[in-house]
Amino acid sequence: MRKSDIVLLKGDITERDTDAIINTSNDRLILGSGLGGAIKAKGGNRIVDECAQFGIIKIGEAVLTSGGNLKTGHIIHVALTEYDGQITRENIESSMRSCLKLANKQRFKSIAIPDMSVGIARFSPEECAETIFMVLKEYTARKSRSLKRIEIVLWDIDTLRVYKQKYTEILGQETV
Repeated sequence: MRKSDIVLLKGDITERDTDAIINTSNDRLILGSGLGGAIKAKGGNRIVDECAQFGIIKIGEAVLTSGGNLKTGHIIHVALTEYDGQITRENIESSMRSCLKLANKQRFKSIAIPDMSVGIARFSPEECAETIFMVLKEYTARKSRSLKRIEIVLWDIDTLRVYKQKYTEILGQETV
């Protein structure tokens, strides 16, 4: 994969038509507010029921459900924190690696990734972007990978600017 196959977009990740989108969640996979709430509202209760089958998962663990009524075929849910816990750089790093590993296992060609620094347990968008791009740089250097398109979908323009800057710094080129 060329680095240019990583694209940054401003928008609503629940509207993406990729093989999978990532839902950053707590260890109980509760789809309450924020991204999880939007996934539940637009994707339907089928996703909630599928999440419930996993029970409590480990921090950094990624599991797969259908996309329900969403355009995407699947949702990769990853436990970024414990219920009401704090986000750490290590949590983001392990979560990203787990998501990419699961996407490869499923042979997905495209994936959409949200900003992992938002929600109740806020984390620095600069550090989050840096961590995500370091993991993606490592991933794109591998020979064995299924993903051809990685979308980073951000909700607001200020965060998009931060991500564009970190993309250029870490991946060494301008974004597309």
